[in-house]
Amino acid sequence: MPPRPRIWLLLACCAPGIGLPLALGLNYGARLSAPAGLYTVHVDDHIPDPISQHSLASPPLRRPRGATLVVVDGLGLAEARSMSALARLQAHGQCRDTDVGSLPLSRPVYAVLSTGLEADRNGVRGPDDSGPVAAPSIWELARAAGMSVSAISELPWWGELFTRGFDRYITADRASNYFTLAPPASPRQLRLIHPLYVDETGHEFGAASPQYHAAVDRVDRELDTFFDTLDLQRDLVIVTADHGHTLRGGHGGRQDRVAHVLTCFAGPGVRHLDTPGPLHATSVAPALALLLALPFPAEMRAGDDDLETLWDIVDPAAFPPDYLDDRRRSIDRFRAANQAQLRRWLPASDGSWDRFYAHHRARQLRNASPVLTALAVLLAVQARSHRRPRPALFGLAFVVLFYLALYSIQVVLRGSFDLSSIAHREDFIGFTLTFASLSTTAAVGLHLLVRRDLSALLLDLGVLSLAGTLLTLAHPAAFGWQLGFPLPPPNLLFFPYFAALVLPVANGLGLLIALACVVRAHPRRRSPPSPAPC
Repeated sequence: MPPRPRIWLLLACCAPGIGLPLALGLNYGARLSAPAGLYTVHVDDHIPDPISQHSLASPPLRRPRGATLVVVDGLGLAEARSMSALARLQAHGQCRDTDVGSLPLSRPVYAVLSTGLEADRNGVRGPDDSGPVAAPSIWELARAAGMSVSAISELPWWGELFTRGFDRYITADRASNYFTLAPPASPRQLRLIHPLYVDETGHEFGAASPQYHAAVDRVDRELDTFFDTLDLQRDLVIVTADHGHTLRGGHGGRQDRVAHVLTCFAGPGVRHLDTPGPLHATSVAPALALLLALPFPAEMRAGDDDLETLWDIVDPAAFPPDYLDDRRRSIDRFRAANQAQLRRWLPASDGSWDRFYAHHRARQLRNASPVLTALAVLLAVQARSHRRPRPALFGLAFVVLFYLALYSIQVVLRGSFDLSSIAHREDFIGFTLTFASLSTTAAVGLHLLVRRDLSALLLDLGVLSLAGTLLTLAHPAAFGWQLGFPLPPPNLLFFPYFAALVLPVANGLGLLIALACVVRAHPRRRSPPSPAPC
């Protein structure tokens, strides 16, 4: 039998090894949320009355009759480039390769597209984060300017995020043609049309599937018919997406086909460019505001931005020079306000958002360093406990390679170690529990086959458990219990979901082994023999 201290050590390690990952993973969605936003800079903007009045009366300003923003959920860049309807927009205006930002998930990108504020700061960080968004949106600005604002979607999410953004909100089923259900084009109207079936098909079958391509063909046909109802001399239309899909299905990582989409602009005020440059999703709302002569969103990204792209999107001949000059001065004012606030928050940033981000990422690493140091000490203690070099090296390899194998197998079987590997929540949970059970059982069997030493197995399983607990604790140590700024990289953003399933399974098997040793160490006492009869 192995020494009893090692049995009790393993028992003591497995209890927190089960509880902590579960505690951190089960409430992770709520901990991601930051409803008030983080490090936002509010800059009020307005269109001066003389310019506004001149714009309404002057022929050079081609104010659109109405405007439509189409967000095709789940439509990746490569698939969008194959669509004839978007080629039609390109012929009249321009289409840009668009980076959706650090978190290619639907709700966060809805907020980015609507506010011009990146996901790290707008506070919407997960698919279950229903808002409302604190940052002012283009929808509210349009309503304040007297426009009628409507939305049509299969989901109520836009209305939940922007509770004051819409005069009319229509929900329709998946089979409906949203473009025919949307209110007809009319003066001073802004419409949001949000088809969801491309995304749903991507989740179900993956972007490599014929079903996904059929869904793309469907939206291509519906868009093409919709454009027939518009007069691009009078009606402004912007088509974009919130993310693409992996070939297996899923999104949330930074893969090119997930994090890049196509954004097309056409209509009055849009410059025609055959080969336009890139775009950040944070510039979609400011571009819409500029084309509609609306104030810029008050908390939009300004500084280390791509707002200069706006002057390539607009056709200068369509606007009075004094209007464009005022809008340039307004952007300069936004940038100056952001720089001044950044210097107050962090003088070393010199007013740069990029430097501000880099400083906070370095601070996150420093915050995690005590836990990571404890992990290194744990592995050193493990090596000394084995006393001989070869067992010590095997024990270290057992722990390190176990976690590397989990990471590698996850990437091979699911395509990535980030949120893109979760196409369906139930499928991900079932797969990960099975995968964790088989991996841990195989690791224990290999240890027994090679070492043939139950005492060494108990020690190494105890270290394996403690290492997982320390890795789990490193996450809130680095990023905060309520996740702060900036968001973790994709792999680390995904880790709590993965750990909440894998580590309890691994520790559960360790717990069973330890309990079996306890039972074996305390055999049931046999009843004393009955006295012989006289």
